[in-house]
Amino acid sequence: MNSIFAKLGSYFKSRKLKLTSDVICAVVIGIIIAVNVIVYALTVSGNLFLYSHETVDLTLSGATDRLFAKHIEKNKKVTITFCQSEENVDNYVLKTARELKDRYPDFIELKFVNVKIDDLSRYQEINEETGEAEPIFKTSVIFECENNFKVLTDLSVEGYSSFYTVDSSGSALAYHGEEIMASMIGWVLKEEHLTAYFTTHHGEVADVGLANMLMAAGYNIDIIDLRKNEVPENAGMVVISNPVKDFERAMEGSSVRSEIERLRTYMERGGQIFVALDPYIEKLTVLESFIAEYGIEISSYDNGEKILRNIVRDSVNAITADSFTLVADYADTNTAKNVSALVNQHTDSGIIVRECAQILVSGDAEEVLVSSSSSSTYAGSVKTDSKGGYCVGAVGYKQNEETGRGKIFVTSGIYLTATDALVSEVYANRTFIYALLDEVFETDGIAYGCKMVSFTTETLENLTMGMARVYTVFIALIPVAIAALGAVIVIKRKNR
Repeated sequence: MNSIFAKLGSYFKSRKLKLTSDVICAVVIGIIIAVNVIVYALTVSGNLFLYSHETVDLTLSGATDRLFAKHIEKNKKVTITFCQSEENVDNYVLKTARELKDRYPDFIELKFVNVKIDDLSRYQEINEETGEAEPIFKTSVIFECENNFKVLTDLSVEGYSSFYTVDSSGSALAYHGEEIMASMIGWVLKEEHLTAYFTTHHGEVADVGLANMLMAAGYNIDIIDLRKNEVPENAGMVVISNPVKDFERAMEGSSVRSEIERLRTYMERGGQIFVALDPYIEKLTVLESFIAEYGIEISSYDNGEKILRNIVRDSVNAITADSFTLVADYADTNTAKNVSALVNQHTDSGIIVRECAQILVSGDAEEVLVSSSSSSTYAGSVKTDSKGGYCVGAVGYKQNEETGRGKIFVTSGIYLTATDALVSEVYANRTFIYALLDEVFETDGIAYGCKMVSFTTETLENLTMGMARVYTVFIALIPVAIAALGAVIVIKRKNR
């Protein structure tokens, strides 16, 4: 390398350019830095991903061994049927299917049929609203075990998007082949499937990532209008996601069955509810009063003009400059410890949350997720508390001797199940939700630990603001040290 710089130096000196090898070295380093900056800019803004089909590792994680072991012992057999020829199946999906077949040769069988020729009518489910059979497309995948089957069909019939997380533009953010196949295999091995009902007519916004995870955990997915209907007997869970309007409650003494009465009846028979609230909307008095029956309250502050939420901020351990995006810790409660133990079997990463209000717990309620000890709460621009360790996720219980224990999980922010958080390889939100379903909602057969391949370059940074400052100082010292070393060399050469 030195000889190269020396030759370059001689070349430029012969043209009366006074460039030393040290200067040329600095120029080369500058060019390298510039090229890296350009490549990074293209990667982020131009959607340029530096990966190929050959470099992506699609080998199985081994997490499926635990899921399938007891069924293999019972000589069960699962058939995965693709509705087109083998050469036309998506490369990633086909490779994952082959990996499963090779790992469990006596348990899994692969079939390839022609959807235009072969009779697949027995797999067509009837749409309850239209009374018509649901279509099966060439991109449908059928999972079957004995008399149970599950047809995985995409809304887009042009690709296998069920196996991917995609953004609003349709670009793939991550591939979940092992998890989806393991979940669908687990689905047909189960004899009974409960339904997760998402409430409607309150302006709810539910991220599709949560619905996909519930489906992967074995739930049917449906919606429910509590203004008209009781919670059905087949409900395994009711999801209330980011409502902006309050729920209805009947007048005291009224015989009218309102939304809250229907939720209360459901919980009294051992029901389960998942609630995610936006702390920036006005207080939902009826819904929050219902939640308070389980010992969970969203902390508020009255500034004399209006009631504001106490929002958790952390200028030291946040991961964004506005101090709102936090890596939550597990609380020191039995439920939190059990959930943490399940998560830690698969990852030691933290849980990312954003713009959460403080949760106050009482009675039998338990904290699950808490902020760090360096956090504070703010209502608008007013700092309302600085003791740290605020609850941002809690679970409440109500025991009924005849029907079991009703359970409700509440998170005071809506980012816990956001798509970018669920596909992050840096944080453990996906594993946490699965562990919550396992421990709190007693869902079995969950596909923990399956490999996810992330394609997005917009990764969530695994740096707190405190650590970022340390790195910034460290990085800033590097050019200072180089400049100082260069100055010493120059002075020594002049003094020769």
